[in-house]
Amino acid sequence: MQASEERRAGRAFIWNGVQKVLSKALYLLGTLILGRLLTPQDFGLVAIASVAVTTAMGATETGMTTAIVQSSVRDDAHYDLAWSINLLRGAIVCVALMLAAPLIARLFDDPRAALPIRLLALVPLIASVASPRLADLIREMNFSKLALIGIGTVVVELGVAVSLAAPLGGIAIILGKIAGAAMLTASSYVAAPHVPRFRLRHAAGQHLIAFGRWMFAIALLGVASDLILKVLISTRLGVASLGLFSLADKLSETPNQLANEAVGSVAMPLYTQLRSDPSRLTAALRSHVIALMCFLLPATALLVALAGPLEQRVLGPAWAGTSPMVVLLAVGYLFELLFQAIVPLLTATGAVPRLFFVDALQYVVLIGSMVLFSGPLGLVAAGVARILASLVVVVAGVWVAPPLFAPIAAQLTRSGAFLAALAALSAAAAWLTAQAIPDAPGVVAAAAVGGAIFLVMAWFCDAALKIGIRDGLGTFFPILASKPRISGSFRR
Repeated sequence: MQASEERRAGRAFIWNGVQKVLSKALYLLGTLILGRLLTPQDFGLVAIASVAVTTAMGATETGMTTAIVQSSVRDDAHYDLAWSINLLRGAIVCVALMLAAPLIARLFDDPRAALPIRLLALVPLIASVASPRLADLIREMNFSKLALIGIGTVVVELGVAVSLAAPLGGIAIILGKIAGAAMLTASSYVAAPHVPRFRLRHAAGQHLIAFGRWMFAIALLGVASDLILKVLISTRLGVASLGLFSLADKLSETPNQLANEAVGSVAMPLYTQLRSDPSRLTAALRSHVIALMCFLLPATALLVALAGPLEQRVLGPAWAGTSPMVVLLAVGYLFELLFQAIVPLLTATGAVPRLFFVDALQYVVLIGSMVLFSGPLGLVAAGVARILASLVVVVAGVWVAPPLFAPIAAQLTRSGAFLAALAALSAAAAWLTAQAIPDAPGVVAAAAVGGAIFLVMAWFCDAALKIGIRDGLGTFFPILASKPRISGSFRR
């Protein structure tokens, strides 16, 4: 008997979650190691190069992969069209960045950034020729192969970066990204074989291009906002402040990124298949929100509690001032919890213009707040701006979401309050553990203790207080659902 979409989604969540957790853990470990080997100046130069590349990639985003996943019609012509467009995009971005590197470096007021920009420009070119049939693995929720590709890519990237950091400085991070892109492209053809042909027949993929236009607009908004924010920080506060912000932002955004990549990337193809079945779509969406709460609330609480020990014991004195930024940014990203569930729902149902509206509003608030507060608050203004923008985006997101979303959010208020209280208790236990155990091992032990305490308390409180965690997640993992009790008795 063929497994239902929900069961397949459950297996996909497990594979994707393992890959994302392991990848983020490796990235976090690699970032901390590189933080010891490199300086804020090194991170600042890499951040400038990263902003340049992500801006160029966002400005040319085609949305081809998402369009193929969302589309009900696919043949070789569609895959070749997607591959050809991605190749053109990668080549154009690479050449443009090679030529514009000195100008971009001057924009950030640091000529040293030209070389990192030119080297990092190779990454989009290498990644552009990956197999277009990776989209099939996403649509079919076959995330076991995607997980192996992702983990291998991270291992190669970090291995190269860490091994070359001492002699090469920040350039080692960029060489690691180049090696990671080569690993991803090569392994994509092993997992999803395809013999690409360069062809640009518009008629073959007109519906793909129509869908991709809105994805392009959304991506362009995001990278433009990120560019403007980092230019403001660099020009007003200096490259060292940009490096500090980049590291703090990377640490604080890790829970949100992990939740979005592990859960959201599975939710979108699932919602695509369930969009004609409102009752199953509602159940899946409810489970999605519960899963986000179960992960983001404790992860953010632990990050806030351990921000100080991370700065003092792991990063060192060169990164003084990082912990307040981590706290502010982490709280801001937590406020986007509900919006994390709305994004794949709007994408799967084709309502991407609404998503564009919400993102545009968010970025106006983010940049406007940074301009207003950077003078009196310095770098802290970036954290305040993130909180304000996140509050705006969640309100606007609920407003534009399909009608089935608001009742689900209201029903889960009690569950969210309980989980927030448990997260706060686990964070307090983690902080106490960090005070009791010195140095970096204390931070690792504190995170493990806090996470374990949250899981145990959530399990037993759900059974005793009927919070609805296991029943909600039971949509994807039936073994977790509460078993109905058999009532009645036998009489003689």
